Amino acid sequence: MRLKRWSRAGAAAAALAIAPSCYESAFPLDPAPRLEVEEAWLGTWRCLPFNADADEEPATVRVKRRAERRYAITWQESGKEPERYAGFASSVRGTRFVNVRELKATGESGKWTYLKPTLLRPSVLQLQVVDSDALKGVEASPAAVRAAIERQLARPALTADFCMGVRAKEPSETPPH
Repeated sequence: MRLKRWSRAGAAAAALAIAPSCYESAFPLDPAPRLEVEEAWLGTWRCLPFNADADEEPATVRVKRRAERRYAITWQESGKEPERYAGFASSVRGTRFVNVRELKATGESGKWTYLKPTLLRPSVLQLQVVDSDALKGVEASPAAVRAAIERQLARPALTADFCMGVRAKEPSETPPH
């Protein structure tokens, strides 16, 4: 989801895209998926960072269901190669977060980022990330990170705004001639 490149590309004003504020972890919130895939999040989204420049091109984000309660996510910026991510949902006191990490072309995986998607309307998706400042000083262990997030669920400073997405029409298949 281009968490770092958007900030480098000049969208630093977008709260999530400010890479230093995006918490990155060596582990997901849960060791394995426990929640079913959220159907409302699936599909194609056109996304812009918060405080985007007037001429900023939206990224196209495709979210698909994978096996075993997982998501396959593709992030595509205009004129650039698509990036691939994998994720799965976790619940922290009833609040859904998606554990997301990049699947690099080398076969390696990136660090985990915790996204908080909120469907504002059926076709409007707000994405926030857990902010590194909110977890500053927290021991880097699954139990400590989860406990810190639980304590701060009601605090707006727990998350930083990343982008807003609007559902796009799915590409239609060309009928055979």
